[in-house]
Amino acid sequence: MDAIQSEIHTGDPVQVGDYEIIPQTRVLKIQFPGNHAVLIWNRPKAVIVKTSDGQESTLAVRDITRVIIWSMLAGGLLGAMLIRLMHRN
Repeated sequence: MDAIQSEIHTGDPVQVGDYEIIPQTRVLKIQFPGNHAVLIWNRPKAVIVKTSDGQESTLAVRDITRVIIWSMLAGGLLGAMLIRLMHRN
């Protein structure tokens, strides 16, 4: 097994009226050397929509939680740098 793997998983289809909805996720697996510990991170990727007449479209899913977490990290780092600059002698 590689130390880092990225895979796309397709979920079970769900029938909603004339549409078949199929979710997709991106899975990132990180295995740490020397032990059996594995970090698994699932993120939404897309939704495949199939109509009864055979048309298929893929709708990308924006992972808003990921955007918020990165924004919080950036805000914290920026705040720490500003505080350090203000208290500089």
